[in-house]
Amino acid sequence: MSASADVQSSTSVTVEVHTMGRTFDESAIDQWELKAARRALKNLKTVASGQVMMDLLAEQIDAGDRYQKELISASGGTYRESRTEFHVRGLSGTDLAGWFHAQAGTGRFQDKMSLVNAHPEHYVEPPNYTGGMVETIGGHLTRFKVSVAHELPAPVGAYLDASYPVTLMNALLSLDDGTPFAYCLHQARDTDTGADVVVRVIYPSAAPDSMIEGHCEHLAIEFRSWIRNAAAATR
Repeated sequence: MSASADVQSSTSVTVEVHTMGRTFDESAIDQWELKAARRALKNLKTVASGQVMMDLLAEQIDAGDRYQKELISASGGTYRESRTEFHVRGLSGTDLAGWFHAQAGTGRFQDKMSLVNAHPEHYVEPPNYTGGMVETIGGHLTRFKVSVAHELPAPVGAYLDASYPVTLMNALLSLDDGTPFAYCLHQARDTDTGADVVVRVIYPSAAPDSMIEGHCEHLAIEFRSWIRNAAAATR
């Protein structure tokens, strides 16, 4: 059977599963599949970590460097944001900031598994970096260094929102040769029930909509994981 036939049939066929003395619909199977995928990814990232992973991905990483440099060149020092907001119950912005500062206050995550497993497309922290990641950005594997940004270019700083007074992190992301590539601006505020959190990555303005929207999804997955980690640590 062809791959296209498989796809067509899957859109019109549903299944119900009877196992372990119970009946399950496809949403339950989806959850089992997600759990298994996470387990497999965690195993692969553990076995093929560090330089092993870097070597496996070397050609894709080099292509990602070239792509991001093209965006930087085409943007002429102007920017656009990828922004995701969270309404959190049960964890204050102050407590989240405390956890985040303890983990990444220097630009390098202390808990490596918390970093790598926060998103399926967090492949590896380059072993020769004091802080950084190889992840998918705009459909390209991108290798970047992370450092705390004590000062921000005026066009970047303009994205900060004074109504979120708690700073989680301001960071500079730079390519392997030191070229500034993007900025992280992560803020929060306490509420009666927890926190409002806004996280942003400020990209070169030539970044296509697909890249911006894709990273909004990325931030949602990544920061939900870290919010959960922070909540578990404060109990």
